[in-house]
Amino acid sequence: MILFRLQILLPVLLALLMPVDAQDERASGTIGSRDSVSIQVFREDELATRGQLSPSGTIDMPLIGAVRLAGLTTDQAASAIERKLRDGYLVRPEVTVAITNRVRKSVTVLGKVQKPGVFRIDPNRELTLVEALGMAGGVSRIGNERKITLKRRGRNQPMRVDLRAITSGESKDIPLRDGDIVTVPESLF
Repeated sequence: MILFRLQILLPVLLALLMPVDAQDERASGTIGSRDSVSIQVFREDELATRGQLSPSGTIDMPLIGAVRLAGLTTDQAASAIERKLRDGYLVRPEVTVAITNRVRKSVTVLGKVQKPGVFRIDPNRELTLVEALGMAGGVSRIGNERKITLKRRGRNQPMRVDLRAITSGESKDIPLRDGDIVTVPESLF
C-alpha cells in the first residue's frame, strides 16, 4: 500500500519541485516531425487527440483529418487547428497543444577528435559534418583531416570525406542525418 502511494505521490512531488521553465520547455516549443503531442479542445472531449506525428509531420484529428504540425510552435499549432475547426465545425474553438515526447536525432563522432561521443541534434535543424566535428572539439593533432569516413544507415560503404577540401571551399559541407557515424582516423605522418 505504501509503495502504491509512493508511485502516485513521487511524480507529483517531482513536478512541483521542478522549475516552471523546465516544465514548460518539455510541453511547449517547436514540434519535431516525429514528436508525440496531446491536443485538447475546450469542452469538446471527443476531439482530444494524442499520438506521434507521422514521418511527414502530420497527425489525424476527428472532423478535420490530417493536420501538419511539424516545424510549428505549440501556439502556432493550436491556432492552425482552431482555424480548421472554425471552418464549418465549431464557432469559437479553444485548442491547446502540448509536446508529450520529443524525438531527438543524434550523430556519433569517433576517432582522433578532442571529445569523441554521441551528439544530440534538434530534429528541426540541419547539422553539417563541419559543425559535428566542431561539437567534438575539432580534429586532434594526430587526426587525418583528409581521410574522414562517414558511415550512413542503409549504405554498406562508408563515404570518404576530405575536411580540408570542405573548409577551403573546394567541396560542399555535408548535411548529416540521424544515426550518421563520423570517424577521424590517425594520420601516419
